[in-house]
Amino acid sequence: MNTGHDGHASTMLRTEGVPDTVARAIVACRRSRGRESMASLAASFGFDGFSYMMLSPSPQPRILEHWTSCGAGWTSRYAERGYHLVDPRVTLTRHRSVPIAWGAGDEREPRARAFLDDAARFDVRGGVAWSAFDARVGRAVVAWDCRHTEPPALGVRLGTIALLAGIVHEALALHCNSHAPARSDAGLTERERECLALAARGMTSADVGAKLGITTRTANFHIGNVIAKMGAVSRGEAIARAVSANLIAIGD
Repeated sequence: MNTGHDGHASTMLRTEGVPDTVARAIVACRRSRGRESMASLAASFGFDGFSYMMLSPSPQPRILEHWTSCGAGWTSRYAERGYHLVDPRVTLTRHRSVPIAWGAGDEREPRARAFLDDAARFDVRGGVAWSAFDARVGRAVVAWDCRHTEPPALGVRLGTIALLAGIVHEALALHCNSHAPARSDAGLTERERECLALAARGMTSADVGAKLGITTRTANFHIGNVIAKMGAVSRGEAIARAVSANLIAIGD
């Protein structure tokens, strides 16, 4: 394997148990970083499809990105119906650091059952999923999908699948819109703008509350809404994005 720009990746790919076909697929993935190469990567070790999601932090997670080999029709339907709240690939990997295998026959909860019935129309009936926390957004979920209710016999160990999922996340995260500056249509209310503008001047939530005649808790509530709406992970990042998008000015 070459050791040029892909030298670090090549070192990782010499892990015991990684078939040559998978190793080659990963190198192609790192070079092209496209959705098509991810689907090829999934196919190289026996899966029928591929899904990747970025979710904002709990308790009310939002879908920030959703890439899938199932097509745009499924991503739209998935978002409209809030399927990320009941999708086993999301729920079963929460607080887990290892991949999990799942199948449509495992679920009895009605809302999750509705998701599974709908997903089956897009040939997603089982597979293996992996999840990790990403400080920039919240959670990243990588799923290798099957058209059958049982995942294929794995030619690689689950530890290797976790390695592959991490590489996929690194590659795709670079192309996600979640880290881009907020647009002017971020949907901030006037009160949220006021709170953020004062926070941008260095005021604490208590200071903001006193200035606007609201409680510290209410100020925190408004600023928390701003952070969520802008896909930021902190007050400072929300301020930076708002300034970049001309939503507020430091001198307001």
